[in-house]
Amino acid sequence: MAHKSVYPKLESESDLQSILDNLYATTKQIIEEGKLPKFKNLLELAKSEVTIITAIHNIKSNHGSKTAGTDDVIMPDILQQQYPEVIQMVRNALDDYNPHLLKRVWIPKPGKDEKRPLGIPAVIDRIIQEVLRIIIEPIMEAQFFKHSYGFRPMRDTHMALERTTDICHKTGYHWIIEGDIKGCFDNINHTKLIKQLWHMGIHDRRILMIIKKMLKAGIMDELKTTELGTPQGGLCKALHKPPWTKPLSRW
Repeated sequence: MAHKSVYPKLESESDLQSILDNLYATTKQIIEEGKLPKFKNLLELAKSEVTIITAIHNIKSNHGSKTAGTDDVIMPDILQQQYPEVIQMVRNALDDYNPHLLKRVWIPKPGKDEKRPLGIPAVIDRIIQEVLRIIIEPIMEAQFFKHSYGFRPMRDTHMALERTTDICHKTGYHWIIEGDIKGCFDNINHTKLIKQLWHMGIHDRRILMIIKKMLKAGIMDELKTTELGTPQGGLCKALHKPPWTKPLSRW
């Protein structure tokens, strides 16, 4: 049975946070009862004026806000538009989402001679990505392994190091395995990712369709859709990775 929610009109970011906290708590409770969460009507929450404003504020504070995608638009250009126009523009995009092609940029890998590719989305696509991240993140976070630290809010490498040190002291084990999944983002299977999101409770097919379109946006100059992997450079890459690696965390 799907957990249908009627979201009240949000007046402030605190109202939004209360709903997000409720999504987290509800998901936790459902999982503890041995059931699977099933949330619908998430798009309505994503289209809330407060959610959109929060997403724009988050992106505005990001150092990449002045980096243009293939449409040559930067966040300051969006901020110069009339406020109601921006809200409606985002809502229209959510209703009939067609992402821009990604802008390919190559940056050096730290400590290596190699370069790694970034896929820079258009600003409107970044807003859409951030809106979705805000909505589905509490549902995901309620289910992740508590000692998984990569690409998650309020967690960092220092916490992972503290956890590792604690385990070493308690167990007497002093060997640590360092591993790297080669081409991790480049080889994420879209179908499996969408199924994993569904399994974890995202039962609003409209949200899943938007994410699917994001994944297949394609790269400028390559003249083809992306059939495998998630672009490094988009806001949603961090949220796409944890659901994909959730089964690995059990191992």
